[in-house]
Amino acid sequence: MNHIDQVIELLKKQIGNEEEVKDIRNTAKEVAEKWVNPLSGGKEDINGLIYGLVQSGKTGVLSATGAIGADEGYKTIIILTSDIDPLYQQTLGRIQESFPGMDVIGKKDFKDSEAFLRRIKGSTCAIVTTKNVRMLTDINENFRLGRLKGLSCLIIDDEADQASLNTRERLADGTRSAINEQISQLRNFFEKNTYLQVTATPQALFLQTPTHDFRPKFTVLSHPGSDYVGGNDFFGDDTNLVREFDINDIAVLAPGPQPAPTLQIPKSLERALDSFMIGATYKRKKEADQNCAFLCHVSLRRDDHKHIVNLLRQYKMDLSDGVKNNHRATIERLREAYEDLSSTHSDLKNSNFEDLVKAIGFFSPGISVKLVNGDSDEDVAVKSPYNLFVGGNKLGRGVTIKNLLVSYYGRHPQKPQADTVLQHARMYGYRRKDIGLLRLFLPPVLHVVFRAINNMENGLRDLIARHPTEEFRGVYLENNLNPTRRNVLAPGAIGIYSGGGIYNPAQVVRDDSVKSATEKINDILKNVSNKQFSEIPVEMLKEIIALTMPDQRVSEKIWDPVAVGESLVKFSILHNQENGYVYVDRDRGIKENRRETQGILDGGEAGKVPGDKITLFLLRTQTGEGQEASWWPQIRFPSGRYAFAFAV
Repeated sequence: MNHIDQVIELLKKQIGNEEEVKDIRNTAKEVAEKWVNPLSGGKEDINGLIYGLVQSGKTGVLSATGAIGADEGYKTIIILTSDIDPLYQQTLGRIQESFPGMDVIGKKDFKDSEAFLRRIKGSTCAIVTTKNVRMLTDINENFRLGRLKGLSCLIIDDEADQASLNTRERLADGTRSAINEQISQLRNFFEKNTYLQVTATPQALFLQTPTHDFRPKFTVLSHPGSDYVGGNDFFGDDTNLVREFDINDIAVLAPGPQPAPTLQIPKSLERALDSFMIGATYKRKKEADQNCAFLCHVSLRRDDHKHIVNLLRQYKMDLSDGVKNNHRATIERLREAYEDLSSTHSDLKNSNFEDLVKAIGFFSPGISVKLVNGDSDEDVAVKSPYNLFVGGNKLGRGVTIKNLLVSYYGRHPQKPQADTVLQHARMYGYRRKDIGLLRLFLPPVLHVVFRAINNMENGLRDLIARHPTEEFRGVYLENNLNPTRRNVLAPGAIGIYSGGGIYNPAQVVRDDSVKSATEKINDILKNVSNKQFSEIPVEMLKEIIALTMPDQRVSEKIWDPVAVGESLVKFSILHNQENGYVYVDRDRGIKENRRETQGILDGGEAGKVPGDKITLFLLRTQTGEGQEASWWPQIRFPSGRYAFAFAV
């Protein structure tokens, strides 16, 4: 018997789709092809990334990967997980279920170091711990006490962009944050180890400097199953699941220190709740075990959460009374929700509205309002026909809410971070059968943010699929979106190409080594008239840029041929522009170095070319004493509120 077969049989039963389970196994095998061979001897380590999607079931891939690791000879599997106890317990339970042939050691077992060491030496072990300084310190001390360096170790860091990175990186003083230091010690203890990062938001990982020990050395994409509903379903071009509301409604829901906030519920929240009641009741009438969830996530403040709970309890009473007494306004509101959901769910359209209202009257006394934050021990179990959840960060990363139909979201930081906002996307998940009943209520400004994040995610995953090597990992950003928090990024380590910007090398190589490249570019451009522009495919622009030869001795690290070329392709895909412009000048006497954002043009050439597409200006320098002709490129991105961020 082996461990991977145990995991696969369990996943087949849980998922019920053999093709999707096969895909999980293939993803885990792809990881195993890239990691350190635990039986090869000597010292070796590597770190890699499994890049999944929010709420897409990364735990299955995590389990399959750990099982293959054990089968291939890793004696110790360490799983690092969230410091939120319910999430830790959830992960621990899944690992115990997935690894019946391993000794699973939980954080309660760390204190007894002698027993811990006996278990580690006895058989293959899976250690599950939270990313907590005390817990990680205990593990490190136990390993050092037992002098267990000879063990091979597979470390799987779930949500690796959270807590694990050095939050003192921006200080550039060589110090590490406490959790990052303990993880580093753990990695360094084992001479033979693979550190496997797992996350759906790898922006902070990819923006570490290229040689950083927490930047992935390989990336494997994890793909969701066919029933997954994600960003393209909510924020694609032809979707109809989002309903916008006035952002001023958030002020009513988040009154903060007001002594006596009104219990008047905003119309937008009322509309969202009505939509939920119709959808949840329809499901309940179809199947008696269908308990459904509603999520309100608009604030971090606990006082706001309590106020919203009071509003939802008031809604419960008003709804029950309105349906019971056949109040015209209540019935009309519910009918509006019914008509809206019917526009995306054909079976609901064929159901009887009056029967749904009667069922709401019967079930509405059972509405459960739950506060899920640091003041509450309540979980997100859906035990009633209608479950209304209110909270802050506890409803963010890692939380899975079963049968979540309607989300009302209003967290609006002034400078939103792509990874943080994306982790709030609890509406994603395996909900395809209910897609017509799903609704997301957002202010317009946040709708724009989520669309931008979805474009960013599509661009990044497409880049990884096209180029599996880690040479370039650019993050596409729109509408003043930040990729991640600044404290985990080294100062001056991020390059940016922004909409409307111009970029060029500081200088080009002019010695004999440039001859071949110059001739190849000459040939490509032979049909482009001098001091004229022509429209050509973006892929050809990328090819030309790759042939140019910047002088790296004077580089300011802004112009990077690989980064420029990939940014062009990403722009082309995301903006549906297959072609760009190339402008050619074959006889220029430019010699002096330039700033890489200064430009190499003069005489108004830039104005000769329209600004609606990517433009590559190419100036061929003159030959001279000891100097060959060389093509000097300058790129101009079309104007817009977007940028490409990458590590330098």
